[in-house]
Amino acid sequence: MKRSLAWIAGGVVLAMSTAAAAAAGSAVDLENATVTVSEAERTLYVDGVFGPELEPDVRAAVARNPRLERVVLRSPGGMRAPAIRIGELFNRRGMTVRVEGRCASACVLLFATARSREMTADSRIGLHRSSLDPDLPIPDALRQQLMERNDRETDEVLRKAGFSSRVIAMGAATPSSTMTWFTPGELQTEGLPFVLLGPRPMPAASTASAQAPASSGGGATLVAAPR
Repeated sequence: MKRSLAWIAGGVVLAMSTAAAAAAGSAVDLENATVTVSEAERTLYVDGVFGPELEPDVRAAVARNPRLERVVLRSPGGMRAPAIRIGELFNRRGMTVRVEGRCASACVLLFATARSREMTADSRIGLHRSSLDPDLPIPDALRQQLMERNDRETDEVLRKAGFSSRVIAMGAATPSSTMTWFTPGELQTEGLPFVLLGPRPMPAASTASAQAPASSGGGATLVAAPR
C-alpha cells in the first residue's frame, strides 16, 4: 500500500512539475531571439522567438550595458513567464519598451508589463488564446486547466496595462492557431497608454516634436522617433 501511495505521489509531483513548465510556456523546439545592443543608441534589440535562452541573454546584456534606455521588440511570441519577468526587469532599470514591426502573444505580455511603452506607426500587436505543446505528456483535463489559467493571467496583465475590455475580449475569442492584429491607431482609440512614434520630422521641427509629452490620461501621443 505504501509503495502504491509513493508511486501515486511521485506521479503527482511529476505532473505538477511538467504542468509548471507548461504554464510558463513550452521550451520544446523553440528558437531563441537574437539579443543585440547599440551602445550609441543606448538600445537593446530583441528580434525573434522568446525561447529558453532569452531571459539569461537579456539579463547578461543589461548587466554589461547599464546605460541602456530602451528595448526594441520584434517577436511572434514564445515563452510566457520569462516575458513577464523580463518586462519587470526593464521596469526596474527604467527602460522604455518599444514595438517595431509585429509583436504577438508572449511578446505582448512583455510590452504590457512595461510601465513605459512606445509603438511605431507601422507596428502591430497580435493577441490570441494560449496553447500548450501537444507533445507535452499531461492529461487533457490538466492541459485545459493550464490553458484557462494562462488565459486568465493574460487578461489580467492586459487589463492592468490599460488594454480595453473590448480588445481583451477579441484576443480571448481568437483561437491559438490564428491571430487578431491591432494597429496603434486602434489601440489609441481604445485608450491604451503608450507613446506613438511618428515619422522623423524636418530639422526645424525636430526640437518641438521630440519634446512632446507622453500621454498621462490614456491614449497615445504622437512624437518623433529619436535619432
